[in-house]
Amino acid sequence: MGQKLNEIAARLGEDATPHAVLTALKTTPMDVHPDSSFPTEAGNAATVESFLKGTGLGLPTNHFQLTGHARAIGDRAQQHPLGSFGGGLSWPVPIGASAQHSVVAAANSFAQKNPNLPQEGVSIGVLEFLNRNQPLSGDALNDPAKALEHLISSPRGQALGQSIQTGLEGVATDTSVNEYTLTAINLLLDPESTAKPHRNKVAGFDLAQDAHWGKPASAVLEGLSRHLSTAGKTTPEMAKVGAYLLLARRAPEFLIKDIPPSVTYGSPAWISLAVAAVTIEAQTPGRVPNMTFVQVMLAAENANLQNLAVTQQAQKAALVDWGVANGVLGKKDDERYTGEELNALNDTFNTQQKQRMTASHSLDKDIPTRKELALAKLIERFGDLGPLFEEKLISTLSHAGPGNRTRLTGTHSLLDIAMMDLPNPAQFHSADDRIIPHLAALNANPRFGAADEFEQQFGATIKDKKAALTTTLQHLIGKLPIGDRKNLEYGAITFYQESSHTLGMGILPSDTPDPKNQELLVRIEQQGKDPVAYAINFDKGTIEPVGVERVQAKTSRTANRVFETKVFTPKGSEAHQRAETTPSSEAPPNSFSSTRTKYIADAFVEHFDLDNPQIKQQALGRTTYDDQRARAEPVEQFLLDLVPFRSAIVNFKKGNYGEGAADLALDVFGFLTAGVGTAVKVAKVGRSAASGAARILKGAKIIGTATVSAFNPLGGLGDLAVGGAGLVGKGFGAIASQSLQQINKLRGATGSYDLLQAVSKEHGQALIGSFKAGGHSIEGVAIHRNDQWYRFDPVKNRPYGPPLNDFKPKGSGLMGGIATGGPIETHFGGLQKNLDDATTPTNRPAYERGFSNGGAEKIPDYYPDIDTSELIELASKPNRTPEEVGMLAKEIKNKRIEDSKYASAVLRHDVAAPGVQVIPVSQEYYLAHVDLASKGECAGLSNAMAQAIHLGKEDQFMQNIYRAAAAPTAPASEKFIRGLRDFQNSVNNKHTFHMGPFEKKSPQDIIEDLTNSPTSKTLRIGDKNHGMIAGIKVENDRTSWFFYEPNSGMVKFETLRSMQEGMEKTLNSGGIGTSLSPYGSKRGVREYSVSEFKETDFDSANLDKAAVTELVSAPV
Repeated sequence: MGQKLNEIAARLGEDATPHAVLTALKTTPMDVHPDSSFPTEAGNAATVESFLKGTGLGLPTNHFQLTGHARAIGDRAQQHPLGSFGGGLSWPVPIGASAQHSVVAAANSFAQKNPNLPQEGVSIGVLEFLNRNQPLSGDALNDPAKALEHLISSPRGQALGQSIQTGLEGVATDTSVNEYTLTAINLLLDPESTAKPHRNKVAGFDLAQDAHWGKPASAVLEGLSRHLSTAGKTTPEMAKVGAYLLLARRAPEFLIKDIPPSVTYGSPAWISLAVAAVTIEAQTPGRVPNMTFVQVMLAAENANLQNLAVTQQAQKAALVDWGVANGVLGKKDDERYTGEELNALNDTFNTQQKQRMTASHSLDKDIPTRKELALAKLIERFGDLGPLFEEKLISTLSHAGPGNRTRLTGTHSLLDIAMMDLPNPAQFHSADDRIIPHLAALNANPRFGAADEFEQQFGATIKDKKAALTTTLQHLIGKLPIGDRKNLEYGAITFYQESSHTLGMGILPSDTPDPKNQELLVRIEQQGKDPVAYAINFDKGTIEPVGVERVQAKTSRTANRVFETKVFTPKGSEAHQRAETTPSSEAPPNSFSSTRTKYIADAFVEHFDLDNPQIKQQALGRTTYDDQRARAEPVEQFLLDLVPFRSAIVNFKKGNYGEGAADLALDVFGFLTAGVGTAVKVAKVGRSAASGAARILKGAKIIGTATVSAFNPLGGLGDLAVGGAGLVGKGFGAIASQSLQQINKLRGATGSYDLLQAVSKEHGQALIGSFKAGGHSIEGVAIHRNDQWYRFDPVKNRPYGPPLNDFKPKGSGLMGGIATGGPIETHFGGLQKNLDDATTPTNRPAYERGFSNGGAEKIPDYYPDIDTSELIELASKPNRTPEEVGMLAKEIKNKRIEDSKYASAVLRHDVAAPGVQVIPVSQEYYLAHVDLASKGECAGLSNAMAQAIHLGKEDQFMQNIYRAAAAPTAPASEKFIRGLRDFQNSVNNKHTFHMGPFEKKSPQDIIEDLTNSPTSKTLRIGDKNHGMIAGIKVENDRTSWFFYEPNSGMVKFETLRSMQEGMEKTLNSGGIGTSLSPYGSKRGVREYSVSEFKETDFDSANLDKAAVTELVSAPV
């Protein structure tokens, strides 16, 4: 499919019209595999269009959508059907701790009721139990993912999942049984993460242990496999399957294919890889284990931009692992690092990365040559004359002229003259017509400055390359396994150089030196230990252990070749620098920045011999004048080979890397570099092709690697460090951010929430609301089915998990206005106190600054998807600074405004029908502008609206509400706001709301009352904390109905049927109805307190009717 879309895009070009694209989609056939689940009908061939409609991606209409769809389908193809093999632990909001215990209990109960047959024997663990102790087939043994597919789809695997789902009352979907089976496998293999979760520990195995530092990813996979076997969790045969399953969810970076040997755990390159893996998995779970290193790094930049909260959490975690492994950060078992510690770590990492990038560029840069500089000067002066620059057509006049001028013998080229840069040459002459036009300018100014510029550039380049060599050695030592790092850091050290020469066979001595051995040998000795040796090989970019027999002074001969090993003592080396030392603590050495590492690096730079005169001689090149005067020794190619490591200096990059990526290269620092072709492609899938192209113009682009932005100084590592059960390694902040993205998607660009309505039609009533995750309230989507709420995944368009016992629909119980007591009312009181304190004349400037500039994300316990009630609780805490109160007040206002739009959208969806009018006059919008600390004024608003309808002034009253919100400080607005608040305070409990007796009625009773009433009537309707009204108006033989719910707005019905259906939704089965808190729910009924409004109620309740009448009828 992806290939077909790319073919269409290429064929139509970038300027393809929507009509041309859609026509191509309709007419391009698709071959469907016989085993594909895609439905086909006899006689109807599948097309790209029909196939795309089945993917849910929609139809592309232009070139960039075609290529974008191709990428998206390619991404999906890399995802395993079972995702990250975590089951319920990989749900958008992972299964909670209580449910985890229920899963384990249900799985154990299933095993007891369904034991193995006697001939099958007892199973050591859950994987063996699912396979009935049968050996895996050869294919499955070599492919853990296939083995897991086999186990999950087996009759026993399906029965186990079904049993757990039934026991937990989980919602059934096409994937739910598999998910419950996978949940059980994970929990039974890794009970430690339920009892005592830790980010880096899987099944009691520490992924970040020091034995893994400097080792390839395969060492971790092998170590976990051995652990599962020796701990009795699996058989040796099943150990790799178990390790794959656990890592696929917890640390998929260890499963990436074709990771270069130089990208080891704890290295800077590993940080880039780990962050990329996490961000890709967040968007497409189960994709990373099916990707290669190159694919991951190419996808990294775009993935990092998809969810910044996920990216930052991943960066924090990877940085901490790097800091501990590299001796930059002390290890804390609970990982409770402060924001200051993390930012200091971040600064260190970024400084080192910039140092490495600078070194990479310096190593990759050619040493300047005098010829190149001279040619550039010639082109600047004469234009590009091509080969003419090098033709020998110029001589000097035989008469040198006045002064001490230099005459040249024979003919020379323009290039010779520019390279020589003679200070006082004799006048130049030529008989060639191509040169003659340029002679006047040449004789007027025979100097070009190339020689001086060469000296300056050559000196600076050699200096840069020496610094780059130092950084390279620091990097190579820093990424070694910890044992080798300690040897080099603390042992007594001796350097050795190896050389050879070939003896001449003639009478006179004529020894010929062989190319210099580029390796620098190091001998390490420590008391009580055997000596060890290392070879530092710059061309390979390695420091590797070698046999100690190589590190001793010796001479040997084979035929006419003599081999010699000598001690090498760097200039200025002192005994204390070479001596053994004792570590000052148990912490690992900070190898990159240590004094000993610098000493080794300096020694290698001297050994490298960049000051060798032959390097400069080669860069100088030769002119005709040099050859004539014999001022330059012949430098043949075999002598050039003696220039130390010339190939590494001139062309450090190693060329192709990865599958057919012709312009990708991996350097010694782990930077994957793309040439212009690949960089353009990467830029197009990133945030800005233009900005990417600008970077490309400056040269090759480093892929998947960037410095890390500063973290919230108050944030610390947060819940990512230890986390609640099920959140280990995922992070609550990342879950909240993803949930917010999903809600924004359902909201739609226009704020209509039409996608939410579409979910309701397909799956049952869907609402946004809050539920607990990791000890916090988080906003998400749930559907109502069989009198239960279930979480909903908008990405996969399906519900998941067991019933939600704590789901609170958005706005439910928050903006009631009927006093019930409880914590939320206390929080509103605390908020009011903080607002009063923050807005005194002294504090108001700070408050205004916080409100204007925002920045609530800096406040501890704030998170992107915080619900309104927790936001109010956060703002109500004592000792808030005025600026913090301003920041939070802005968030509360924005939340309430958005909540009002949501509530009105839900109401509109509930009552949608011909002849129905919805006026979105919401108290949440009103109070967001006039009184942030108000819990709600529904009781006052409902009774005032009842009086307005009685007087025929409901439109005026709604207009007053809008106008007061628009200009709350205007005198008329202040009077209105004060009057409504006073009235609310008079009717704000369930008895005063009704102004007299009330009775309990079901939604159907209310609907029948309004259906059968022959005259106008208004009913007050109350739930446990909220007041509304509904009624019928009979005027001039015309009947209409209305419903006013203060959070969402006013509805006017023109037909009986629309009223009956709309009221059933708003009081019972719809979005509004399921958000309310009616009486009798525990008894399986829904009842509301109901009373009929009469104007005389004001008198019997001793209320000021005149004041209320003015509220609703006098224009603001």
